[in-house]
Amino acid sequence: MLKVHAVVKKYKLSKYFEVLTGVIALTVINLIFFRSDLGFINVSPHPYWIIVLLTASRYGFGGGAFAGFITAVAYFGFVLLSIPDLALVEFKSLSMWGKPALFFIVGVVIGEMRELNIKEYSSLSEERDAYKEAFNKIKIKFDVLSEAKQEIDTRIISQENTLGTLYEAAQGLRTLSQESIFPAVLEILIEFMSVEDCSIYTLEGDEFKLNTAIRHGKSSLPDKIPYYEGLMGLAAEDKKTVSIKEVADSESMPSGIIISAPILADNQKHVIGVLNVEKMPFMKFNSDSVRVAGLVADWCGSSMENATVFQETKDKLIADELIDAYTYDYFKKRLREEFVRSRRYELDLSLILLEFPSMENASDDGREEVLMAFSMILKNQIREIDILFLNDKPGSFFLVLPTTPAAGARVVVKNILNAFRALSMMAFESDESLVEIRAGVSGYSMGMEDPMDMVKAVEEDVVSVLFTE
Repeated sequence: MLKVHAVVKKYKLSKYFEVLTGVIALTVINLIFFRSDLGFINVSPHPYWIIVLLTASRYGFGGGAFAGFITAVAYFGFVLLSIPDLALVEFKSLSMWGKPALFFIVGVVIGEMRELNIKEYSSLSEERDAYKEAFNKIKIKFDVLSEAKQEIDTRIISQENTLGTLYEAAQGLRTLSQESIFPAVLEILIEFMSVEDCSIYTLEGDEFKLNTAIRHGKSSLPDKIPYYEGLMGLAAEDKKTVSIKEVADSESMPSGIIISAPILADNQKHVIGVLNVEKMPFMKFNSDSVRVAGLVADWCGSSMENATVFQETKDKLIADELIDAYTYDYFKKRLREEFVRSRRYELDLSLILLEFPSMENASDDGREEVLMAFSMILKNQIREIDILFLNDKPGSFFLVLPTTPAAGARVVVKNILNAFRALSMMAFESDESLVEIRAGVSGYSMGMEDPMDMVKAVEEDVVSVLFTE
């Protein structure tokens, strides 16, 4: 503020300085170069007009009046010096007073005209500054609102993307094995909630046992925790997600756990474990993060339940995972279904019997070699609708070929035997007797009344093939 006042004061004083400097400069020039005509009395137009006009047009009324007055006095002084014997009549003449008066009058008139212009300019400047200040205030508010809107849009988009990708990740859990579900759940927490430390405890008897954990720090977790202890006990007892905000007594919770969500199975009836969050950014810890943790825990329970059901079903149906062969009991059920369907709709149905006579007494390595080769051959020779089953005796397999006549089944057997012969040249070095195969084919015919008729027919059709040289 002081600096502004100093500038204004300097501006106001500069007009007097410039007028005086101009008059002095002209006087010096006059005395040096034009001593014969003091005060430029005989020069027209007079040089003082430069001072009067420039000062009045720049500084307005005050500057013009001062310039007119000073130049008039200077001119009048030089006139008095140039006329030694000045008479009273000459003193009263217009020629003596006319030009000085004209200097003053022109300075005042032009200065007043300029003063009006300066005032109007100042008024417009003040109005402009007022509008500019108002605009800046509005712009600040607009920028704040724009940032707020952008933040809200970002949060909305982020929430939509998070929910969408979170749902996709949860859908992916349904295809995982039991051993992979828990680590995948913790990875979801890290990715979508910025969790740093988290763990899963499974319920075993009357205590929780540590199953899986992800730790970024050096802190460790206890291997076992009693069922009713701390935040996990509250979550398991109430069967709902709880956080440290909901716990009044800090002594009732284990150190480090901030969110605990129960993992439920059997239609949300039984607790099989708890999902814990031990460390996450403070700004991320809110009601939404608690809700997401509970949602992930629910999906984890559903995934575990589905994986358990799938594994149990798979264990009941598939007897040999190396070649994906189903059990003999399931073979009898499935063969009856295909048999009834073929008889009702007059469709072709074939049954192939493949036996490895020496497999019963083979070593584990030899059996594994044969089954691996057998599996590789089947994947290339049979269709997706063809199903492989175990027979009730070791080393014997049934292959059901729906919508395939007996002639087509024999072609399949031929291709399998040829492929097996090609592999026998370099495989089965541990036991050459394993390269012997027995194969038989039977097809559904109109006279058959029972699916076991096809089994009897295929056993009667079995022939032995030995690939050893």
